[in-house]
Amino acid sequence: MTETDGVHPGRRSPPRPALRAAVLTPPLLAALALGACSPADPAPDRTPPPTTATSPATPTPTPESVRVSAGAVTLEATVPASAAGDPAVQVSPARDDGTATMTLRPGTLVEETPSGVEPTPGGTPDPPAPLVTLTSPGAFATHPDGSVTVLDDGVPVGGLTAPRGARLVAVDDTRLEVRAAGDEPPDEVTTVLGTAGVSGADWGEREGGRSLAVTPSDWTREAGQAGVDVAWAELTASDPEVDTATMRDQLECHAIGAPDKATWNLEPWRPDVGLLATMAARCNPTS
Repeated sequence: MTETDGVHPGRRSPPRPALRAAVLTPPLLAALALGACSPADPAPDRTPPPTTATSPATPTPTPESVRVSAGAVTLEATVPASAAGDPAVQVSPARDDGTATMTLRPGTLVEETPSGVEPTPGGTPDPPAPLVTLTSPGAFATHPDGSVTVLDDGVPVGGLTAPRGARLVAVDDTRLEVRAAGDEPPDEVTTVLGTAGVSGADWGEREGGRSLAVTPSDWTREAGQAGVDVAWAELTASDPEVDTATMRDQLECHAIGAPDKATWNLEPWRPDVGLLATMAARCNPTS
């Protein structure tokens, strides 16, 4: 026999497997029924989240700034505005004696943070401190007695008296912060800007030799170290003979120990014994 179209005569093809009917057992039927009855996935919740009501921020009072001038010195005082609406800064016009008075009402005055002490983390920040800025040429020099000298190119041209109950703390060469200096900060702070240190100076003869009778200005009598600086600058500028260590010590001795004396008598012939010995000799050292 011959093969035709790849079919071998007499050879039978293997039987094809019969299709089996799927057997749906009861557990499978239950699962399908549950799947058919399950609800569709819920739609996403598009409701906006509730907003938290916040109180409007309390506006910061606008600081009040006022300029004060005397002689060649001009300052600007900046103080947070008073909640009561009262003037935060009051100044008097410059007077013929070369002074002008400045009164600050800061409302709340805080003490200076001691050097090396860090603020408490999370603590309430201090309110802004009143600020005194030098707007004319020069720089501030603060003193332990609380007074402040204004220097122009190193020469004293004015100063501020020490305020009661407060201190003038240097921020830099031209800015001072007003800080409390005690447990009970004052409601107002007053300082006097002065630019005239001496009202008169006359040479004469007194016990032992020549003597310079100095009449200090009223401001110098109250201005402490700043007053001494301004008076000394005026005296030495007008008469180079004054510029000796013993004369300076005698001037400073009178400012500290006898500010109300009518004239401060300075003698160039007195020995140079230093300020402490000069004060021990009641401003009249002899040896």
